[in-house]
Amino acid sequence: MRVRLVLLTVTLVALVAVALSALHLKTLVDTLSAYALERSEHATQEVSSFLIDHLNQHSKEYETSQGPKAVWYTIVSSDPDIASMLQKTMALAPSLVEINVAGEDRRILASSSGRRVGEMLPQLRDFSQWQKGSAMSRLLDLMKGGLDYESASAAGIQGQDEKILTIQVVTSTVLLREPLLSQVKGLAAVSGGSLLAALVITLAATTLSLRPLKRIDRTIDRIVQGNYGPGTQGGAPPEPRAAKEFAVLESKLNLLGQKFHGAREDATELRHDVNQLLERLASQLDVASRLAAISRLTGGVAHEIKNPLNAIALRLDFLREKLSEPGEEELVKDIDVLSKEVQRLDRVVKTFLDFSRPVEVHFEDVDLAELTREVADLMTPPAQLAHVNLEVESPSGPAPLRGDADLIKQAVLNLVTNSIEAMKEGGSLRLKTTRDDGAVTLEVSDSGSGIPPALRDKVFQLYFTTKGKGSGIGLAMTYRAVQLHNGTIEFDSAEGRGTTFRLQFPAAIRHV
Repeated sequence: MRVRLVLLTVTLVALVAVALSALHLKTLVDTLSAYALERSEHATQEVSSFLIDHLNQHSKEYETSQGPKAVWYTIVSSDPDIASMLQKTMALAPSLVEINVAGEDRRILASSSGRRVGEMLPQLRDFSQWQKGSAMSRLLDLMKGGLDYESASAAGIQGQDEKILTIQVVTSTVLLREPLLSQVKGLAAVSGGSLLAALVITLAATTLSLRPLKRIDRTIDRIVQGNYGPGTQGGAPPEPRAAKEFAVLESKLNLLGQKFHGAREDATELRHDVNQLLERLASQLDVASRLAAISRLTGGVAHEIKNPLNAIALRLDFLREKLSEPGEEELVKDIDVLSKEVQRLDRVVKTFLDFSRPVEVHFEDVDLAELTREVADLMTPPAQLAHVNLEVESPSGPAPLRGDADLIKQAVLNLVTNSIEAMKEGGSLRLKTTRDDGAVTLEVSDSGSGIPPALRDKVFQLYFTTKGKGSGIGLAMTYRAVQLHNGTIEFDSAEGRGTTFRLQFPAAIRHV
């Protein structure tokens, strides 16, 4: 935390220093370039005015047969006053390096530097256009140096539009760089001093500010070692000179330590309760094993009942064949009644055997959405024969769970079959699969007659049915399959509007 605070503070100060330095440098560059341009233009105007006045005064002293242009060229190139004036004008501004006067052929007639006379006037960039450029480009030019710019004007004979003289004032960025460098050095010194001061102040401030955290760290270590508060052995009262917020925090840590001590005692008591609960569970498991033994016993009894029933059914069929003479019709009817009852008892025994038989669940990864679509494909022909419109609604991805695909598929088949049989006049059946973070859900909704309120508590009971040919085991087996998968099954029903069964299973944890 200390390092981060120091880095953050120094970075902030550095950004402010850079921003202020950039603003100052921009102002300085603008000022220097504006001043240099002003001095250059002022020098150009002074030279132009002096030349016109001087030439007008002295042109009468020369032969006019050569023409005024030749007279002007002669005066400019030979009059020492003009060269002296050019040197004096250039000395007024430190950024000026040269002043030249040239004729129409751009050959220099007079110059502040005598060695330039007779040479061609150099082509330079316009100083006013450079001054209009961005501050960054001007700063780079000034730092590089060695670039010359011109401010030029033309002079002509009074009363004529023709300009026969060109006045060129040359400004060099080399001469402007010196004041700029001195300012940059000053800015660098101020910025460096600011960063150093910020570093020292931040180090001192963080040392003083984070000192209470060390005491809090010691308090936490004390709590971990078992000293839960200032009243216990090894505890210490809050530091009197500590900041109020840290003192309050340390006090709350001591209080938290005391609560942690109480929580440890509660955890010990809870562990004792869990042990007792495990003992009770062991007792209940013993009871469950006994119930399983009873289930096996009842299964054996059911088998013993089923065998005599088969023998009785065979004997009744034999008697029916014997009683084929006239006048024995009443006896045949009684035998038929007995035979039907025996068949009914046989179905009950088979159902009981199927339901009481222990189920071995084979857990695997199951996609409830895909399984629902398989059931829909399987039940589409029966639904069409019953004039039932079967719809399937699934999420965009899988609906994963851990379970036995056969058991879940049979449970869904039982629900779909019951729903189709409940819509005697046809209707619509919708299978909707959804998933969220912790569960996957299947809704089976039909538009049948619904379940009467008086019968809703008996729906999942074994052998309960409202259909003439039903066995009363389908929903009971569905309920058992859902329970074996730690799921839940609920239903909503409205008479005349249909029923919706809702199956919910824990979602499988997908490992990435």
